[in-house]
Amino acid sequence: MPDMTELLHHAVMAPSGHNTQPWKFKIKENAVFIYPDISRRLPVVDPLERELYISLGCALENLVIAAEHEGYRALVGYSFEDGAISVNLELADGKANNDWLFNVIPIKQSTRRQYDGRPIPGADMERLASLPLEQGVSVLFVTEPEKIEGIIGLVKEGNSIQMNDRDFMQELISWIRFNEAEANRYRDGLSSKAMGNPSSPRFIGKLFMKFFLNSKGQSKKDEKHIRSSSVLMVLLSENDDINSWINTGRSFERLALCATALGIKNAHINQPCEVPELKKKLQKLLSTGNMHPQLLLRLGYAESLPRSLRRPVSEVII
Repeated sequence: MPDMTELLHHAVMAPSGHNTQPWKFKIKENAVFIYPDISRRLPVVDPLERELYISLGCALENLVIAAEHEGYRALVGYSFEDGAISVNLELADGKANNDWLFNVIPIKQSTRRQYDGRPIPGADMERLASLPLEQGVSVLFVTEPEKIEGIIGLVKEGNSIQMNDRDFMQELISWIRFNEAEANRYRDGLSSKAMGNPSSPRFIGKLFMKFFLNSKGQSKKDEKHIRSSSVLMVLLSENDDINSWINTGRSFERLALCATALGIKNAHINQPCEVPELKKKLQKLLSTGNMHPQLLLRLGYAESLPRSLRRPVSEVII
């Protein structure tokens, strides 16, 4: 059997909302079970746990890629009675030809900075667009100026709703690691370095956010970032349930790893997917019919930022 701890090392490199890392793993013989860690849920921004299960899907995808790279076939099953995702491993005929995805798992990141505006070559866009996704999930690339303007408007509206919500801001601040000592102590959350911000004592960082971080300033920054991007990307699902959220996470992680292998950065601009009334407006703007927008991102080129830290595997095994 493969080194299960090494497989989980790659699984926990997956992204998650506010870098909460809301997962637990159980190893049993030739199987790994992934459980949601409800203690790390985000009840304000993610009351239905939609983004939590998308995060579990990302971890699952990394685990499957790592297992296949080691020469194993991964058989995935969902058991929502106990909330577990099961991954049974069987020896395959040979190693999968997935080095190009496996090798970038440690370097993929959400790069929250201004991009340089360079267009993505057609061949690379075609490769992203043709990547097989999980059942019921599709991807839409947005380049039309009028749709981008509409999305900018929805992002601004989302900032106004969320950042004027005291509970939202308190939840966000609780997951920010304002300095290196905090980041190293918790090894989770949003570190200042990973967001491109200067380090500061926590009380100063909280005061800054209270008096200077507001929806108007954030919207100005988001608009600048969106306009600097090469293309916007939307992940959609046919249904809006746990199975669809997990499949969305798997599909997104696959796309993000492919983009990383091509030298393309990504960053989330999920406000229109997180606020219910804006989600309906996004559906109408993009003419997606009954398809559900689950994730909204920008793609482009930029220098990397420091990676967000992850907790050691020993802390997430039960």
